[in-house]
Amino acid sequence: MNLTQKFSKKLKILREINNYTQEYVARVLDISQNAYSLIEKGTTKITLDRIEVLAELYKTSPSELININDNFYNNPTGVESQHSNIPPSLSSFEKRMYEQTISRLEIDIEKLYNLINQLASNMSKPEQA
Repeated sequence: MNLTQKFSKKLKILREINNYTQEYVARVLDISQNAYSLIEKGTTKITLDRIEVLAELYKTSPSELININDNFYNNPTGVESQHSNIPPSLSSFEKRMYEQTISRLEIDIEKLYNLINQLASNMSKPEQA
């Protein structure tokens, strides 16, 4: 995989980790969804101005955004690892992305537990006539 392909794949992974659609990222960049799709495919090169916008979107610096670290591609979501098991070879940006994803998932899990408990509580109440 060449650098353009790696960077394009990184953009796609970051978009997916953040639960953004191509359409949303395209709007942020002020381009069409199709144009953004071509950037993610590596067909169209991205400008420095757009890298700055994406860095802001992903709450990082442009230099960290364009940093190509092969470990990022091997396991971008960190599914098999927990907070303390995040690979130490990752850049600080990649570690932050792991942490943000884990935190979002923990919040979602807590909301689901609360919803399940609320539903179970409602189901156990006797019906009123």
